Amino acid sequence: DRPAIPDSPVYALPAHYAGLDRTQKLAQIRKQTTQQGATACLITTLDDIAWSLNIRAADVDFNPVCVSFLVVDTDKAHWFVPEGKVDEALEQGLREDGVLCYPYAYIETWLRQLPPYETLLVDNSTINVQLYQAIPENLVFTGHNPAEALKAIKSDTEIHQLRSAMRKDGVAMVRLLRWLQQTLPQHPVSEFDIAEKIAFFRKEQGEYTGESFPAIIGYQANGAIVHYRPTPENAAKVYPEGILLMDSGGQYRHGTTDITRTIALGTPQADQIRANTAVLKGHIALAAAWFPEGTKGVQLDALARMYLWREGKNYGHGTGHGVGYFLNVHEGPQGITPSPTNAKGLSPFQAGMVTSNEPGYYEPGQYGIRIENLVLCVEAAETSTGKFLRFETITLCPIDLNLIDPALLDNHEKIWLNEYHHMVCNELSPLLNEEEQAWLSHACRKIV
Repeated sequence: DRPAIPDSPVYALPAHYAGLDRTQKLAQIRKQTTQQGATACLITTLDDIAWSLNIRAADVDFNPVCVSFLVVDTDKAHWFVPEGKVDEALEQGLREDGVLCYPYAYIETWLRQLPPYETLLVDNSTINVQLYQAIPENLVFTGHNPAEALKAIKSDTEIHQLRSAMRKDGVAMVRLLRWLQQTLPQHPVSEFDIAEKIAFFRKEQGEYTGESFPAIIGYQANGAIVHYRPTPENAAKVYPEGILLMDSGGQYRHGTTDITRTIALGTPQADQIRANTAVLKGHIALAAAWFPEGTKGVQLDALARMYLWREGKNYGHGTGHGVGYFLNVHEGPQGITPSPTNAKGLSPFQAGMVTSNEPGYYEPGQYGIRIENLVLCVEAAETSTGKFLRFETITLCPIDLNLIDPALLDNHEKIWLNEYHHMVCNELSPLLNEEEQAWLSHACRKIV
């Protein structure tokens, strides 16, 4: 049987989090729709609908979205949403902003009755066949969903709020790393316990609504399984030896986080240090890159891999994905990928986009390594050859110095790492107690 539609209540995301109100966002969508040559557009992607209307819900695990459809025409927006999910006050606010609510199942009937002067923009990559067939054939206009590109460029308000979420996430990660260091010499813990603990430390931070995806906590050989997820039944016991890969994220009302740290729990092997240092060198190369406006992710991907390639090593996943703002942890249109046919790799970077930087290396049956921070695309300079962009790293958490060979880093890489750790200390120390500050200061010690 088909599962019932989730019944989580819909709530408004206030403008002090969202930056723009829904009338401003709908105006932007209308402008882009007209520029593509249509009079109205159908949005079927749940995160784009949530962004467009400044609403959130909990209909999909880890993603604060609401099952619905949205049509934006020249002067109104038509939102098809399951009954009982939108309270009277929110519906009234939506109506005042020109958004009319209809029952979810009414969408097909409504589309069949489109007036002949409408041309409805649909995105073929996200519309289902049933809806597509409900639209009168001569009124269909194929193009790009305008909300996706608009949503990807974070407003100044969203960026300001996201920095606050990053500080909260950094505090939670520091507490987790310190807890591991104190606990493991006394007794082993399971990978699942660690996943639960990081969620606990995040929850302490306030404005936290849950994880942004199921935590990937991989000890030793499990770290080499890229999308490994521990359960109470299968979780390995973690001891103070070997290396541990932890990829996790949080949903805060003012931002979505995604971070991976690989840490040595005992004395690491020489090959692990060498591999981790090569991953770090690639991470820094991407983090520090300047590139001309119009550059695409497929052009940047090799920067993160080149030091691994020199060792005859590689990794089998993309280097980066777009990240939502209190929305889906994976979003388009941009991405950093080696594939020349992947749409995300072919989307040009623009200032305001938030993307992950996560090169890795996996030795099957032995260990996995990944270092992931989120980066904000910002303007770098305008020169005689045009505009240049760069990345600003916004994730705040120490990178394990015990897994790095400073002799393999050049001067520029050492400066980057020291400056990054200086920033982490500056941002997080005021939020920590004295013992935590001392721990962080040591974790962020300068390398020469």
